[in-house]
Amino acid sequence: MTFKPEEKRIINVLYIAHKPLTTKNISERSEMAWQTAKKYLGVLYEKGVVDRGRYGKSVYWWLIA
Repeated sequence: MTFKPEEKRIINVLYIAHKPLTTKNISERSEMAWQTAKKYLGVLYEKGVVDRGRYGKSVYWWLIA
């Protein structure tokens, strides 16, 4: 499976964090716009690389081991 540079940045951020992060946290840590992070998180979700869950109004993302 090949990944675009943006996807690699998101994977790296989640790997280093070792915990679920919100879309906002991921966008800040990967230094990309929130909308861009959301787009690529959706792509990674479809590829089966990350999973997501909702807590209140926030969506949390984590790597699938």
